[in-house]
This record gives sequence, structure tokens and C-alpha cells, in this order.
Amino acid sequence: MIEQQTVKSFFFNILNGMALGIVIALIPGALLGEIFKFLARYSDIFTILGSFLTMFSIGASLIIGVLAGLNLKFNAPQTVILAGAGFIGSGALKVTPDGFLATGMGDLINVLFTLFISAGIILFIGNRLGSLNIVLLPVFGGIIPGAIGQFILPYSKLVTGALGNTIAHFTELNPLLMTILIATTYTLLLVTPISLVAVATVTSLSGLASGAANLGIVAACYVFLFGAIGVNNRGTITALAIGTAKMMMANYFKHPIIAVPLLINGIVIGAIGYFMNIQGTPMSAGFGYTGLVGPINSLQFMDGETTMNILKLAVAYFIVPFPFAYIINKLCLKYLPGYNKEIFIFKG
Repeated sequence: MIEQQTVKSFFFNILNGMALGIVIALIPGALLGEIFKFLARYSDIFTILGSFLTMFSIGASLIIGVLAGLNLKFNAPQTVILAGAGFIGSGALKVTPDGFLATGMGDLINVLFTLFISAGIILFIGNRLGSLNIVLLPVFGGIIPGAIGQFILPYSKLVTGALGNTIAHFTELNPLLMTILIATTYTLLLVTPISLVAVATVTSLSGLASGAANLGIVAACYVFLFGAIGVNNRGTITALAIGTAKMMMANYFKHPIIAVPLLINGIVIGAIGYFMNIQGTPMSAGFGYTGLVGPINSLQFMDGETTMNILKLAVAYFIVPFPFAYIINKLCLKYLPGYNKEIFIFKG
């Protein structure tokens, strides 16, 4: 039975499904990805297991669609039809002369648009088609919205491209200013449908720019972690602690005041990245400390003694930004109107 939806509840039910779905799709890789890569040196089984992590993440749009359907109180057929539409619209599979080619998770912005269209059609049709629902709803609510999603996919990718061009311009500036601008951009945009890993890859972020992107994500994770402590359960806190702040997407959209501590922390951590010479590659940018991808990649670019370099990484990733984020959270709670613990309650 589909419950009556307001425009606001419709939007946030889908957004909550997207936020939680991204986390579920990415957590296995975040926890085990680097471990499997290391263990693959000793046994091929870990290479195979690593490929399974990738397969699981490719199904992100399906997971998102199912969770969005559950939030919307859809029944089982309606839910899987919504998920199917999201999968088609995501662009996760590309048609080639040789068959289908997996291209990763797909475009998450486009998944969101496709789910809006599909869910709207499913809500409109409801039970109007009677016994024909099982025959026609997959077409009208699944295939057609998915096809529309494929049609608008090139335009959705323009958002990623435009953001990439802006960040590419930052790389032409003074190095200190560059690291601050890139770090704050990644901090402010982490908890959105935009794939910052894709942006880093498109713009070929490397060196200090890549390091700044990673640190920007670290800053955002700390902001949401300290905000969520005390008002969420241990599972939510643990998920945030390992770097899955995207699950707070709906909170961010509902309460844009969260951008204030994000901006402050992004500026500070960007400067730290410059002075500690934190670097990276296009493939490591956008991961933060999740799976230690950022720190491990940065270490290989650092000259001097390994012990001193590890200390620099600790300063940049934890020793300075962690307590600083705690202090900023406390100050915002005390002096920033509209900023309180309740805005960090996760309702996924």
C-alpha cells in the first residue's frame, strides 16, 4: 500500500535511500579493498575476492532503488521496478558491439533523476491498471524511466565535467591557495550525489591537488562524526568513523547550516596539506582515509625518513584536524543559530 506522499517526503525518501545505498555498496570495498590487494601478493584467491567487491559496488543503483522504494512504502514489485529503472538510468552498463561493458557505479546524479521519474510514474499509476499492473508497470515504471535516464545521462555528466573544469582551474593557482580551494570544495561536496572520485579521475588530480582532495574528505568525515556522536546509535557512529559520511546526505540537504563547519575545517586542513606536502594520484583522490588509500598513496611521494613521513601523515590526517573539528563543532553548537545536535540524527 503506497502512502500519501508530500513533495518534501518524496524527495527525502529517495535521497535517504540513495545515501544509505551508496554506503552499503561501498563499505565492503572500503573495509577490505586495500587488505585484499596486499594479500593478493600471496594468493590469487584475494584477487578474485577483490573483484567481487567491485561487482558488488557496480550494483549500487539497484541497492539505492530498493532502499528508496522501501522508504516510499512501495510493495515488492514496485520496489524492484524502481530499482531496475535506476540501474538502467545509471549508465553502469554500456552497450558495445561486443556486448555489455561495466563502467562502475554509474552516474549517481542521473540515478537520482531517474528514480524521481520512475517513482513519480509508479505513484501516479498506483492500482489504476488492476490486474494488468504486473504486465504494464515494469514497462511504464521501469523501462521507460530508465530509457529517459539514459537519454539525459550525457547532460548529467556535464555537472561532473563543469566541476572538474573548476577544480582544474584551481590547480593553476598558487599551491597554498590551490590546496585550500580543492580541500574546501571536496569538503562541501562530499555529502552530495556528485562522485568526487569521478571528478578527480576526469581532471587527473595528482600531487598536492590529489592530497588536498583526500584531506577535504577527511575534514567532512570528522565534522559529521562529531555532529552525530550522542544522537545516533553505535552502528551509525561506526559507519561514519570509517569514512562513510555520504550516508548523511539527507541531513545536509535539510540543514545547509552544516556547510559552516565544513567550510572552516576544509580551509584549515587544506593549509595543513600544503605544509605537510600531502600528495596523491588521480586514482587515490577522493577516498580520504577510508581503507587508508589516501595515506598509503601519499607516503610513496614523500622524501626523507619513513618515520618522519608517517608522522607528517598523522599530523595532516589526524593529530591536527581531529581535535580541530571537535572544537569547531563545540563552538558552532554554542554560537551558530540553527546548528544543534538534532540536525545530525540519521533516519535511514
